[in-house]
Amino acid sequence: MRRLASLAALCSATGVLTLAAARAEAPPEPVGQPGLRIVAGQSAVVGGNGAGARERALDEAFRQAIDQSLAELLDVATRAAQARAVKALEARSRTYVRRYRALEEGETNGLYSVRLEVEVDEPALRLAAERWGQAPSPAPSAPVVPGLLLVSTGAPEAGPLLLSALVALGARAQPADPAVTEPGAALQAAARASLPRVAFVSAEATTDGAVRGTTKVAVSCRLVARVVAAPAGLPVSEAAATPRAFADDEAAARTQCLTRAAGELAARLAPGAPPAAAGDLRTVTVEADVVEPAAVVALLKDVRSIGSVSSAELRRIEPGRAEIRARTRASAAALAPALARDAAGALTLSNVEVAGDIIHLRARLRPTSPTP
Repeated sequence: MRRLASLAALCSATGVLTLAAARAEAPPEPVGQPGLRIVAGQSAVVGGNGAGARERALDEAFRQAIDQSLAELLDVATRAAQARAVKALEARSRTYVRRYRALEEGETNGLYSVRLEVEVDEPALRLAAERWGQAPSPAPSAPVVPGLLLVSTGAPEAGPLLLSALVALGARAQPADPAVTEPGAALQAAARASLPRVAFVSAEATTDGAVRGTTKVAVSCRLVARVVAAPAGLPVSEAAATPRAFADDEAAARTQCLTRAAGELAARLAPGAPPAAAGDLRTVTVEADVVEPAAVVALLKDVRSIGSVSSAELRRIEPGRAEIRARTRASAAALAPALARDAAGALTLSNVEVAGDIIHLRARLRPTSPTP
């Protein structure tokens, strides 16, 4: 009996060792999905600017994700021969990030560090790499921006702001004489000034009152431009901008709102203007109709997970309503579809409307089936 017990113990120990060795020799199981990368980045905090250090750390992490994807898509010889092209793709790394999730982030000893789970748009990255061997197409000539005569009514400061924005974009524009208010007189004035179009601009600004829980004042404004051809008076186009601004006092918020509206409207009136620089960030406000507290948390998480969003924070919450402010390189019109697509898991979004840099929507938690 003792011999049998010893033999059984020996066999059991041998089996455990064999199983452990087999597990040690087996290759690790693949983690995640194609295009999913775990990367890290860090940057020094200069002058107490933690937000700037976070942006640089995110850029470094995104560059690592793109570099890892390129290492799998291209061989070593191609990467070496196209070193400058690879650097150019890494410089535009945010363009190829579908979404990301922060696993760890924070500031320690003057360094801001992030650890991210990044989903890379590898089909778009592969398509960009395939274009390296093609001859560059000739650059299209910039379209000519027609000259405009501005006839402004309403908020008096809107006209000069719009004129400055148009001139900054390279458009040929000039204000009409204050005495010119009738359409016929405006068309004659445009013909005398050799301007082929007249833009009738109406501007208004409305104070929304103090922002609850803060010291800020909110102001909404609206600029509408109706463009007609001179001297015929035939309608050409119509454009509008309806942003919202927040500042410490009403006058500053009004100026900020009208300035932003003038910039948006000028970009629509001058289609030949160059696009904004890729490094510029804009502020997009998400105003949500919510009833469940958990829906606010889920919506904020979904906004932050969009690849074009640099940062997002909850600015205001009150019964039935929440306001989220996002810093992004995308416009509100481009951000709304991405938000609806990414929120398909935990949230149900409806009544999505875009007005300028504001996204209005209704957010509800998606009902979950009971666990069997």
